[in-house]
Amino acid sequence: MAEMSPGTALRELQHAQSALRKARELLRVARSDPDASPRAFKLGWEGLRLAHKILASIPVEAAQEAVLTKHLAVSRYATALLVRLRRLQRKESGPFEDDDAGFLEGEE
Repeated sequence: MAEMSPGTALRELQHAQSALRKARELLRVARSDPDASPRAFKLGWEGLRLAHKILASIPVEAAQEAVLTKHLAVSRYATALLVRLRRLQRKESGPFEDDDAGFLEGEE
């Protein structure tokens, strides 16, 4: 297997970010059309899966400053998408209490 260059790593990270961006667009559609929620969740999850696969495939040899910065940006974007997918899933499950409130106040 050939080593991945920093340029190739950046292109792969761009691809991951593009997949996440498309998933996020679908979530915007799902907000206005509840029937689109299951499809948006599924495609969002697939985008997340692909992004994490790409993030994990970057070898240490390609980890230069630009790659590390882009890696961090894609990771943050993936986390933000995951939070939105969780909210979407919880809304589909029916009414819910904000169970994070106690955690944020230091309670368990």
